[in-house]
Amino acid sequence: MASKQSIGERLHLLRLDLGWSAAECAYRLTLNSNDLIIPEAWTAWERAADDNPDIQTFLPYAPTVGQMFGINHEWLLHGSADDRPTADVIELTPQSSNGGHDQER
Repeated sequence: MASKQSIGERLHLLRLDLGWSAAECAYRLTLNSNDLIIPEAWTAWERAADDNPDIQTFLPYAPTVGQMFGINHEWLLHGSADDRPTADVIELTPQSSNGGHDQER
């Protein structure tokens, strides 16, 4: 069983999973929260332990960050590596040989 990750570690791993930079995350959060979030603040959140004051400044943004990443923010705040959220895979139906156009001309 893996040890419980900090909020910052989960935040960092989610960002890496999406392939976003800290600057892009800060920019997206700035747009979504209407507050100025600088990349250095985002990086500080990722590096912070749960009892660090930097995490306390992050907590009000957790619901917005959850929306940005498409996850439940409660997992971000209280989850573990063992119960990491995953997306459902939706299979696409194959198109017909005429490119999906069933209507004759």
